[in-house]
Amino acid sequence: MSWWWAAAAGLGAAGFSARWHWWRPAKRGTPVFMYHQIRADLENTPLPKLRVRPDRFAAQLDTLVRRGYAVVSLGQALGPAAPAKAAVLTFDDAYQDFYDTAWPLLKQRGMNATVFVVTSQIGGVNAWDQGKGIPPAPLMDAEQIKELAGQGVEFGGHGHGHADLASLDDAALAQDLAACHGTLTELLGAAPGVFSYPYGSYDERVKQAVSAAGFQAACSIRPSLLTPASDPLALGRIIVKRSDTALDFALKLTRGKSRW
Repeated sequence: MSWWWAAAAGLGAAGFSARWHWWRPAKRGTPVFMYHQIRADLENTPLPKLRVRPDRFAAQLDTLVRRGYAVVSLGQALGPAAPAKAAVLTFDDAYQDFYDTAWPLLKQRGMNATVFVVTSQIGGVNAWDQGKGIPPAPLMDAEQIKELAGQGVEFGGHGHGHADLASLDDAALAQDLAACHGTLTELLGAAPGVFSYPYGSYDERVKQAVSAAGFQAACSIRPSLLTPASDPLALGRIIVKRSDTALDFALKLTRGKSRW
């Protein structure tokens, strides 16, 4: 039976190699990770992948420490003084759990982050998810945003109403982006430089409108590493899911994704 076990082991190894990207060469560039919520409970959400457990998140931060990454904001990574070995953690929607859970873990390790805000819902809930079976979750309020901005957290725009920007006509698109940029400028006392496309939806028209509204860089949800050749208005990001193992995170860190 030894031949059977050898064959089975060979097939298993081949399947592992085909699914995970450990055998692919590491890529050069800065990983830009995308998170949403850092919380343990699922609360019957149909999107459990977007809720990363706090213990997993802490372990991911410790992986970055062990591997010698400087965890900086997106603006810092794009700037002239970017560390040679940097990683960026971004958080869409500005959930309350960033303030309560994620930021204390980041701050303990001397790390920074970028949070993208849905400006019509500051201090509210994820209203754009209602009717989809997704439970309401509280978002940071204005005082919490100002407090964290004072501690160095970078805040950027995520639309005024979390609309699919590519579906809006020109007037509605310009209005949404102007409201988003203006609200953050008034709240923070400085113009925000970075943006994240809601639902990852954009086209060339949307990119130009984001630039015209005053944002210098914008993030997509397409996985890739940040390099000098990256389009500043279509920066790739690597989603971190609740189901990600230590191997998944390590592969995403150096390859942009972990498996097919």
